[in-house]
Amino acid sequence: MERTGGFRRMKASRFVLQSWASRIHERLTRTLAIAAFPLLVLALVAVAAGCGSNAGGSSSSASSSSGATASMPQSGGTLKVGIQPGLGQRDPILLDAVGDMIVSYQVQEALVSLGQGMSLEPVLATEWNTADSGKTWKITLRDGVKFSNGQPFTADDVVYSIDRMRDKKLGSPLVEILSGIVSVVLDDPTHVTVNLKSANAEFMGLLTDTRAKMLSKSVADPAKEFVGTGPFMLKSYAAEDRAILVKNPAYWGKDAQGKQLPYLDEVDVIYSPDTAGQLEGLRGGSLNWIGGITAEQKQAVEADPNLKTISGDTNYCFEVNIRTDVGPGKQLAFRQALMAGTDRQALIDLADPSLMVPGNGTVVGPGYGADYLDANVPYDLTKAKALLAQAGYANGVKINLVAQAADPVPALATVWQAQMKDLGVDVSIQQVPTDVYYADKGPTSWAEAPFSVQDWGTRAVPSMYFNLALTTKAPWNWPRWHTPEFDKLTKDISVTTDPAKRSELYHRAQQILQDQVPMLNLGVMVGMSAVSANVNGIVQPPDWESTLFRTAYFTK
Repeated sequence: MERTGGFRRMKASRFVLQSWASRIHERLTRTLAIAAFPLLVLALVAVAAGCGSNAGGSSSSASSSSGATASMPQSGGTLKVGIQPGLGQRDPILLDAVGDMIVSYQVQEALVSLGQGMSLEPVLATEWNTADSGKTWKITLRDGVKFSNGQPFTADDVVYSIDRMRDKKLGSPLVEILSGIVSVVLDDPTHVTVNLKSANAEFMGLLTDTRAKMLSKSVADPAKEFVGTGPFMLKSYAAEDRAILVKNPAYWGKDAQGKQLPYLDEVDVIYSPDTAGQLEGLRGGSLNWIGGITAEQKQAVEADPNLKTISGDTNYCFEVNIRTDVGPGKQLAFRQALMAGTDRQALIDLADPSLMVPGNGTVVGPGYGADYLDANVPYDLTKAKALLAQAGYANGVKINLVAQAADPVPALATVWQAQMKDLGVDVSIQQVPTDVYYADKGPTSWAEAPFSVQDWGTRAVPSMYFNLALTTKAPWNWPRWHTPEFDKLTKDISVTTDPAKRSELYHRAQQILQDQVPMLNLGVMVGMSAVSANVNGIVQPPDWESTLFRTAYFTK
């Protein structure tokens, strides 16, 4: 499960650390090409959506979200989705496991969603604008929408939903993300005004969070009554088995030709912790879609004419989380030694070259375009050893690295272990199940382990990571890192309306992260899912657990 930056992603792997080490040893004997990664342009604009996909044993990029190019969409059929088990959570503001998220996205909708290129796309909101540089936001809502319980969707539901997200008593991570809101005011049935404490040019991006779904005010307990405006409705749910979703006949969405969505009659979400078994189910025809595939799975899919991959750019990344309040991590020179002693390009070349790219060592990846600091702390083993000695570990030091048993974490941890050995840091890897790792307490949890490998899902804007995990008051500041200058920069970013100036602030913030090293980025994923060759209309979003099946359809 990935709870980083606001949620967990539950995964499991059949690969043990030893098998990864063996595979990596084989790769060490070969010369690997350097991967290239084109920068994306960050565009916070509302765009209309369309969808495309290739057929049979091929790969297609996500570029649109309604309709498809392979053939005319056909109605009917049941799509079988393979995914890790959920936790049975139905209240969207408390979502943790990807098995629950994928269901929530089919049933419940947000005001806006995050599309490719980190663009904002309209969902239940059709327009949004600000007349005072981002302190007051006027949001126009889609008219004629109904919840699956028959109640109309109105501005009253938006006020209720956002106020609920901000309720500290309910304990959602959205409380911190939306802390800048003063009030949400109902103007009329299709318009609301959001008043902020100070200008925030990135505000609408915050509403793309997984938990920011719109709920019906008529529902007393959203955890018990699973109601939404989405294309599907929950028919049945059995923990550790499956969730059955059926077409919502009252869904508002239509394709470009005016045809009613969704095309499918049913989506069966089949739970299994065995990712290898999911691939076999896909190859055997008992499944039609699996998400977040590994490099090994990608090769198997591309070799099978009955399957294909769908890919898209993300900021789904992996970090070494370093506690700055205990052990060697308390020493700045030690953390800087880890940064200088990590060769991220070589690490990715060995661990996962087909599905990962290097970043700049921070949680902000290349996909953020102008906001990304395209500069690295260079790999310098001599400098790293000098810093290690400066920290008091000239003769070496031992650390324990907690690594969740989820691909590609074991591979990344193993290669990093080898690089640290060259530095003089003896890394002992402790592999644990993902649910143990993402527990809130315990010596092997992400909250308490002095060193661990942590995965982060894509966010609309980089400041969301800062407010969730890196500022002093961040709810998941597990590094226990407190830097007033960084806190101030994070606040300044949100109130800076000029894009060029905001990018400069982002660059300064990343420079601080590179220098202070509360966490060390190892690589950024290229998002990819696998589907049956006769399935079209599915787009790869920046986070695969938010994949929508409303435009999915079967061809003969």
